[in-house]
Amino acid sequence: MTMLNAIASFFAYTIVAIGAQNVIFTRGLGLSNGLRMINDPKKDTLYFCASFSLFQLINSVLAYFVLPLITRYKFEQYARFVSPVIIVMCCAFSFIVVVFILSIIVSKQVFKKIVLSLTSASINSAIVGTIILTTSRGFNLIETIGFAVGSSIGYFLAMILISEGNRKIRHDLVPEHFKGLPIMLIYISVLALAIYGLTGNAVAL
Repeated sequence: MTMLNAIASFFAYTIVAIGAQNVIFTRGLGLSNGLRMINDPKKDTLYFCASFSLFQLINSVLAYFVLPLITRYKFEQYARFVSPVIIVMCCAFSFIVVVFILSIIVSKQVFKKIVLSLTSASINSAIVGTIILTTSRGFNLIETIGFAVGSSIGYFLAMILISEGNRKIRHDLVPEHFKGLPIMLIYISVLALAIYGLTGNAVAL
């Protein structure tokens, strides 16, 4: 019964992260990296999202075990100053480990393609946002992993939507002054409002 509850909790928090609490659109995290990646022909969306998912999972689990040490050793009054440093250290540590392992197990050609995505995906505001959400809300390990996986899936879906939107809005009917970044920001804003509506929050006008 405990195993079934853990599985149910994992999938529940995964769905929450994908939809109602999607950290990409509802909180505006990580979109700048996504936009740069889409407009950069040297970067592959699949490599970037796969790298992001890996770092998201590793860093969320690392932070789950490391951040509570602040309160355990009575540094709670310094938490707001120490926590960001610990999060960045987790991101840096995971980056070094992943790059070292990949440099050994993959060919040089593949590594050159992957490393472009690894750099921008390792320390990402979406990863930091997920860690802050999971720790501030007191998620347990299963919930943390589920939320990290859901956030990764949500990020991947967000990149697909932005990439497809980027292709669709390159249209002659778009006014000249709105072409490029302005129409892309409008498109993202509409998506953000639509997904934010799933949270059940009323929009203050």
